[in-house]
Amino acid sequence: MFILRNTALIFSTLITLFLVVTNHKISIQEDFIFEIKQGASLQEVTDELANKDLIVSNLFFKLNAKIHNIDQTIKAGEYLLSKSESTFTLQRKFIKGDVFYRKLQLLEGMTIRDILELGKSEGIVDDINGDLDTLKSKLNIKGQTEGLFFPDTFYYHKGELFSSLLKRSFDKQQTNYLDLWDSRQKDLPYASFIEAITLASIIEKEGLEKKMIAGVFINRLRKNMKLQSDPTVIYALGSKFDGNIKRSHLRIDNPYNTYKYKGLPPGPIGLVSPSSIKASLNPKRSDYLYFVSMNNGFHKFSKTLEEHNQAVLKYQINAR
Repeated sequence: MFILRNTALIFSTLITLFLVVTNHKISIQEDFIFEIKQGASLQEVTDELANKDLIVSNLFFKLNAKIHNIDQTIKAGEYLLSKSESTFTLQRKFIKGDVFYRKLQLLEGMTIRDILELGKSEGIVDDINGDLDTLKSKLNIKGQTEGLFFPDTFYYHKGELFSSLLKRSFDKQQTNYLDLWDSRQKDLPYASFIEAITLASIIEKEGLEKKMIAGVFINRLRKNMKLQSDPTVIYALGSKFDGNIKRSHLRIDNPYNTYKYKGLPPGPIGLVSPSSIKASLNPKRSDYLYFVSMNNGFHKFSKTLEEHNQAVLKYQINAR
């Protein structure tokens, strides 16, 4: 009887100890990314956790895994661990494959040069290496690539190919924007969808009153006037642009210089948000032909050159 009581007491103590250890919170001060390599065994995972002082007992960690028959189902990947984790919640994450996803942000106005730089982001396998021809080949893009990606946040796990992320962005733009193209205003001066994207990319960088700005540019295109948009000149200058537009810049011989050449430039100058493409395809109808910044995020719109010159004098020259 004495032996039975001692055995029961020992067993009860072990069970209590087991429950305490498996539910004990891991000792970290802030969130921590833990990686399980492909093909790693339970022993290797346990040793790595122990080396990082993330578990109290190797024995109980392995025992709990074997009791619940999860020692063969732990999935590889990166896991975000918080200080609320225990042996139990850790193992549940590992068997569910609740891996950590990083995020890649493609922002409105980004150029293809900006986008290719994102291939160096942590955790991405850059299978493009900054080469435009490789990008076009992998995504089966004919012609130019500028402006053909949807600006959004894309989530990925470590080891994902850069080309697969960009394909998601490319496909999303094609799906969303082609529907908008089909519902556009009639008689717009576009020969193709890419021309609408091109104007939208200019609108993207011009200001907040997108439909009004779009209406001005549409009016100028219809009258065969030069668009005279600073963002197109900045795009033409590329890395030579130092933050200030000079008069000499407005005279450069470049097809993207809309102060020198009439009509739309050869293609988009950056990524386009939904609001900009909507403005490009459904502009505000007006008689305005000019606009100038009032330095508060908004613009003064004018119908004549005389009105415009007065607005420039008031909001630009005298305001300095």
